[in-house]
Amino acid sequence: MSDKKIQMIPKIRSGIVIDHIPAGDGVHILEILERDPALKNVPITFGMNYQSNKLGAKDMLKIQKDDLCERTIQHISLVSPGVTIKRIRDFEVVEKVSVQPPHEMVNLLRCLNPGCITQNEPGLKTRFILTDPKKNLVTCVYCEREFSIHELSPIV
Repeated sequence: MSDKKIQMIPKIRSGIVIDHIPAGDGVHILEILERDPALKNVPITFGMNYQSNKLGAKDMLKIQKDDLCERTIQHISLVSPGVTIKRIRDFEVVEKVSVQPPHEMVNLLRCLNPGCITQNEPGLKTRFILTDPKKNLVTCVYCEREFSIHELSPIV
């Protein structure tokens, strides 16, 4: 048996690689990508449960498009903080960023509080502040209730 790494997903010449996704979270990121109209008809390769020294098992996505919009990146950071987004040119990594949830989230998540003004005022954008990055806790600016990012649904 050879010591060479086996290439499970072929390299891409140009595009975006989303790596270090905890196993199982890749499906949720793929759902976010499917909602982005700029990615309609863009080839996306998705792999699950690859061996990882860092995570044990990981998922990976390769997108044959040069950029992702900021809103899509912010949604990815909410679903799976810490994933790595790499920009690829001529088969080489030219930029590598680990994404974290933004401090302020405007119109990215729905407030769960039925009494919150954002539930009753059409067109009012939701606003959350990241209050505890380690626990992924956010506070609604309007009703001041605290939630886990994972219990809130994204606004598409």
